Amino acid sequence: MAFVTLTINTEAHRRLKKLKGPGDRFSDVILRELPEPWETAGDVLDGLESMQIPKADPELRAAILAGRGRRSPRK
Repeated sequence: MAFVTLTINTEAHRRLKKLKGPGDRFSDVILRELPEPWETAGDVLDGLESMQIPKADPELRAAILAGRGRRSPRK
């Protein structure tokens, strides 16, 4: 496997580091977060069919439901 050295700024490094999971390399994060662009309608269809739906976050759902029905203090 060939290696290439990249120079990124501190903000870009911070963002990559946040996305990095246990056992991930920065290359894994980049490949996961920046997939190959879709160029044809067939690529779009194949890409959408292979996408996984993220699991629902019950805490986020509860927060959204708790916030419904509140009135804004703005007039």
